[in-house]
Amino acid sequence: MKLELEVLTAVNIGSGDVLSQFSDYVYDNGFVYYLDHDRLLQELATKPNCDEMIDQFVMIVQNQAKGNTQDRFKLKSFLEENRLDYKKYALRKIPVSEEIKEQIQLHIKSGNQPYIPGSSLKGAIRTALISHFFSAEKNLKDGKGYIGEDIFGKYGDDVLKHLLVSDTMPFPEDELRIAIFYKINLKTKKTDIPVIKEVIKRGSVSSFSIKTNAKNGEIREKFPFLVEGNEKTLLGIINNYTQKNIEIELNHLQHNHGEVTKDLEEFYSRLLQAVTQAEPAKEAYLRIGSGKTYYDNTIAQKFSDDFLHQVIKHNYKKADPNFFPKTRMVIIDGSSKIVPGWVKITKS
Repeated sequence: MKLELEVLTAVNIGSGDVLSQFSDYVYDNGFVYYLDHDRLLQELATKPNCDEMIDQFVMIVQNQAKGNTQDRFKLKSFLEENRLDYKKYALRKIPVSEEIKEQIQLHIKSGNQPYIPGSSLKGAIRTALISHFFSAEKNLKDGKGYIGEDIFGKYGDDVLKHLLVSDTMPFPEDELRIAIFYKINLKTKKTDIPVIKEVIKRGSVSSFSIKTNAKNGEIREKFPFLVEGNEKTLLGIINNYTQKNIEIELNHLQHNHGEVTKDLEEFYSRLLQAVTQAEPAKEAYLRIGSGKTYYDNTIAQKFSDDFLHQVIKHNYKKADPNFFPKTRMVIIDGSSKIVPGWVKITKS
């Protein structure tokens, strides 16, 4: 099944790599310039006083890494004073809504182009499937093996081996943006220190495929969507999971209504309408990557209130089970608050 993937809100799938605000990039007038250190050092080597300049460059980087506040953010000044055009030595130029002064967490890429891994997409689908089949709350101490083992089988013989999800085709490099993520406390309405991430921008489109390859009679009848050619039946299951999570999220936001939740409530109201009107065998909505809530990552939507409280108390010792989760990750862009990580997949 060939699918188109549209990014509805900025998506970040972290690569694990970061860029230092002290040595790896320069902010200037609405753009971030990633520095090519090799080219920069090659240029320094051509200068008459190259040894002195290289020593100064290294000292600036080292002092900043040690936390010497007097030397913070001197890299741009060093380059300008020595008439080194950092734009000329930039690997990449990316727009950002406001000045940043923190490290940047990078998005996973193939070469220089961002993509969304099939593992991220399959993980989200798998959670929806576990929720679809979940029917009995078990004592917390009875849990053995990995999550979903009682439904899909033991590791190595998991029936989801018949579900193959490809990576997306790479997105164009110029669809990368820098986004400022904040964690908002719904109770206090305060935000934590921002986290800066590379994201694939809203409106970006790519493609990927889902293939199921089980033969008739090879697996139990409860898994018809894994039989070759039945991939499209997965879309309705995904939407049922997504719809319930959106309804729970809207309820949480409306119970803690305020100026900081207004944009979030409006977004989720529109998204809920889109999900409920989606054609079951043609389109589905998923949340992936950075910024997901506890409900997006689990099957908590299927728990009774009493059991959910037990789970929270067991896993989050300091949390209030009656107000959980209390924080939300949002992207703040000017006066707007954006919920990250939502994508729409449509059967081609």
